[in-house]
Amino acid sequence: MSDLISNILRGSISSIMNIILLFTLTKSKFSRKSTIIFAISIFSLHIATTIWFYVHGDLTALSRFNIIIFIVISLALRYLAKLNFMQWSFTFLTAINISMIIIVLSFHLSRFFPLPQYAHTIFRLILYLVVICVFHRYLRPVYQLTVNNWPIFSALVICIFLNLSYFFFFTDDIHNSLIYNKWPLLLLVTLSLVSYGTVFYSLNKMVSLYALETENFKIQHETGRLHQLTMKLERYANYDTLTELPNRRFFFEKLEKVLAKSESISGKAVILYIDLDAFKDINDTYGHKVGDGVLVTIGKRLLTCIQETDFVARLGGDEFAILIENIEDVSSAEDLAKKIGRVLQESMCIDTIVCKISSSIGIAVYPDAGKDSETLLKNADSAMYEVKRGEKGGIRIFKDYSSL
Repeated sequence: MSDLISNILRGSISSIMNIILLFTLTKSKFSRKSTIIFAISIFSLHIATTIWFYVHGDLTALSRFNIIIFIVISLALRYLAKLNFMQWSFTFLTAINISMIIIVLSFHLSRFFPLPQYAHTIFRLILYLVVICVFHRYLRPVYQLTVNNWPIFSALVICIFLNLSYFFFFTDDIHNSLIYNKWPLLLLVTLSLVSYGTVFYSLNKMVSLYALETENFKIQHETGRLHQLTMKLERYANYDTLTELPNRRFFFEKLEKVLAKSESISGKAVILYIDLDAFKDINDTYGHKVGDGVLVTIGKRLLTCIQETDFVARLGGDEFAILIENIEDVSSAEDLAKKIGRVLQESMCIDTIVCKISSSIGIAVYPDAGKDSETLLKNADSAMYEVKRGEKGGIRIFKDYSSL
């Protein structure tokens, strides 16, 4: 009677834990309540048949029947899981392998204790709980990856199943089989655990490396995006969005550097301050779209007039400036101003509208017209306004205001 109770208790634990193990290895499609009700129904059927075999004392027949009923239960449970048939079959074999490994270990561990039939039950429960907890806490993501790649690992799982099942299902007395094949079984269990451990460890490393590479890629992508954004913001800060020429801020930064360099080498620098004449009339007559087209064209023409070492910027509105550094002869700046005046007076076609515009240019020479950037630009501006007060469309150099 005592053996019958321990056997029924051990069988009940196996039935419960096998079902829990299956649900641990999978994800249910339905709510927890529906899953629990279905699991209890299946368990009730399973435990009823298990008790019948234990009452008749045929443990070998029970082990064979268990595999059959477990297959039936697994096929029924498959429709509760988010797995296709092959993935479920892989999980099913894994659960059977784990169950057989636990039976072998609990059986031989129990033989070191008094009342081994009860120790066997306790060890079986403990081992199931350990396996379920380990999978639930640590191995579920890695195992899910294994299931998703079942063609790679299916041969290993099938080989483990065939080797273990030989000692369980191809014997007339499973109890004696477990006793007399102790060392082959323990060796086989060890190899099986090492195989599973190697797979999980390798996949975990691969997942970690992949996650690290993905994170590095994200960081690189984000760094590149931030760099592009920084360059874009820097361009917005330093360049005019319409003409794409350097703006007033950038011009002053460049002017400060040029003046500092000119001071160190006792050289000269020249500012050409350019203002378009009657630009307001173009805006009023043809609209701002045409006016913007004129400004873009003027910017492009100024770039064709200067050398690579010169610096041209849009200061705002219809005002532009050119900075020439390390100039030896001021007359070359006057020649450039004349060239610019002629080029800007050429007709331009903006949206089928022909426009023609002149410019007034003021010239300031460092250090004669000022030794700091603000004074130099202010005096170039003053020279330009002297031209404006006259006939417009001319050139003046600050100080002598001689008309050219």
